[in-house]
Order: sequence, then structure tokens, then C-alpha cells
Amino acid sequence: MFFLLQAKMESGFIHGVSLHGNKHIAVGFADDTFIFAKACEENIQHILASLTPFSKASSLNINMGKSALINISARHFHFPSWRGRKIECGVIFRHLGYPLGINVLNKDQIQWILCRIKNKLNLWHASQWPLHIRIRRVQSFLQPYIMYYMLLLDWKKCQLYAFDFPIKNFLWNKAHNHALVLSSWDFICQPKSKGGLGCSFSLI
Repeated sequence: MFFLLQAKMESGFIHGVSLHGNKHIAVGFADDTFIFAKACEENIQHILASLTPFSKASSLNINMGKSALINISARHFHFPSWRGRKIECGVIFRHLGYPLGINVLNKDQIQWILCRIKNKLNLWHASQWPLHIRIRRVQSFLQPYIMYYMLLLDWKKCQLYAFDFPIKNFLWNKAHNHALVLSSWDFICQPKSKGGLGCSFSLI
């Protein structure tokens, strides 16, 4: 498919993008293909027309349900011939688990991640869990989850404080206090391998 698109671009049938004086049209990543093209209705029609014989010859159907048209710098982003998903500039989307976006503000990135963390917390029935289970959830999941996005995105130290409140609220919310009685001392004093804290009655 890459050779087909390259040949179509060199013939002038479709138009790619120019980078450092070289023309490019497609980049492969894992099992997916990114096509960088001029944003116009005619060009999109020609690209779709070029891919049709490839699908028939290779028996590989293009999944339009998973395909997306991403706006990088187009002023007019309206293409009737495209039936798949459209992603505007400044919107965060996920690809293979990675958050991607074009010209996304830092505050929007933080808000996007906060929403995902809050959605995770809302799925957990924290009021039914004792404190040591909530602490373990934070240590084993939430902290690595936040660290994952810290490594992917460019953060400032002052922006990290936004994550303190949802985590502290998850741990110390008064509505969860009654959950402390749900675990007996026998359970808490079990070895860590069995879900306890690994302590004994003599230490309490």
C-alpha cells in the first residue's frame, strides 16, 4: 500500500505533504497507517479511490469505523466524501493507548487526564473498602497511572498539585469512614501475600 500511495503521489494524482523539501504521504506505525495529505475534498476522494483496488487485490478491507480524519492545520474541515470519524485540531484522542493531539493547550491536557482519573475512581466502590485496600489501590494503580501520563506529556511542577485532591478525597473522604469496620483484624493481620498488612496482634 505504501508503494501504491507513493506512486500515486509522484504521478500527481494525490497530494501529500512536504517536509524539509521531501514529499511524504504515508507512515506505518504498528498495524496502522497514517496518511498525511493535502486537506481538500478532491484529494480525499482520490486517496479513497486509490485504496479501493488495493483492498480488492489484497483482500484487506479498510475499516472506516476505526479510521479517522485528523485536522492539523486546515481552515475548512468539511469533507462530505469522508464517512468516518473526524477529529478537530485541539482535541485529544487516543491511539494504541497514547494520548495524541494537535495544538492542545496544557490546561486541556490536564483536564483530560483528571477526567479519566475521576472516571476510574467513580467506578470503584470506595465506600465498601477499608482504608488499607484504598491505600493499596492508590499505590498499585493510581500512582503508576499518573506517572504514565507524566512521562508522555510535558508537565510543570505546579500542575501536579491538581492530582492531589481526587486522590486525597478517595483516601480520606468522610463518607468512606464507615468502611473501616468491614475488615476484621484477622484479615488485616494476614501475610501480605494473602491481602493483609503482614502485622501481628502483638504489634497493634
